[in-house]
Amino acid sequence: MKNKIILLLYILLLSMSFIGCSTPKFYTEIARMQKEIRDDIDKAEGNTPNEVRIKGYDMNKLVLKKMRNELKNTNHILYYNSPNSSFSSNKFWFTIYDVDNKVYYSLENNDSYKKQIDLIEKKDNLSDKFALYIFNNYMNNNCELLKNKGNVNISGVRTYEAIYEINLTNKENKHCYFKNFISIN
Repeated sequence: MKNKIILLLYILLLSMSFIGCSTPKFYTEIARMQKEIRDDIDKAEGNTPNEVRIKGYDMNKLVLKKMRNELKNTNHILYYNSPNSSFSSNKFWFTIYDVDNKVYYSLENNDSYKKQIDLIEKKDNLSDKFALYIFNNYMNNNCELLKNKGNVNISGVRTYEAIYEINLTNKENKHCYFKNFISIN
């Protein structure tokens, strides 16, 4: 009986190590960096930016839960979230670049059911020109350029967008946040 219990515990621990994919680790790092961004913005501007939440649901958690299977064999991602700047909108777009496998995923929350995340596209290149512009500037260390583009005096609701880089292998996690801006190509 004792050997069966030990064997059962061993199997449970072994299965947990295989099942324990990296998406919870990605979420933990994104949540930590998102808090740093909020704190930084609060100090600089005295206001609170929009969190990536809809009525208590953490959209980052929903996105990474949706991507659990696709990201289980990766340790390095770039994660970009872009909320709609309309005051009454709960619409979010997300782009994830799996650096290890060189695949882009485009996602959004569903128009009918806001807490449902839909995978729109999975490709080896990015078809959304604006997201490509953000990724290219981030990868070329041009975060200040993105921030400067967002620092314009325009009226209306402004949201913050962010791109997070999570590398679970070397633990060099970074982020870049900026106010939304219009890109005219």
